[in-house]
Amino acid sequence: MADITSPQAVRFSNEKIRPAAERMAQLYTIAKQVVDEWYATNMGTEIPVSADLIIDGSANDGRTPINGNDATLVISRLQEFVTDMEANNNAKLNTVLKPAVNALR
Repeated sequence: MADITSPQAVRFSNEKIRPAAERMAQLYTIAKQVVDEWYATNMGTEIPVSADLIIDGSANDGRTPINGNDATLVISRLQEFVTDMEANNNAKLNTVLKPAVNALR
């Protein structure tokens, strides 16, 4: 089978595929770190599942206020992403890491 040398294909790989893989690898790393810290610091007791707002200055700076339920749901989404990437001996994670240039491995 011949190597792929088309300038359009090479440009797409360098400008789209590799950067996308890099961002996915970064997301995985951030997700893993945040979830690990959530559990290591028992943050679920500090931010319980509730409608109580997290008073973080959002009322003054235009960000959307979030409550304990919102925060917990983000942790759930991060955990789901990590679990999905690590399933089957890191099958999906490995496909992202291969083309990622600067991924933390």
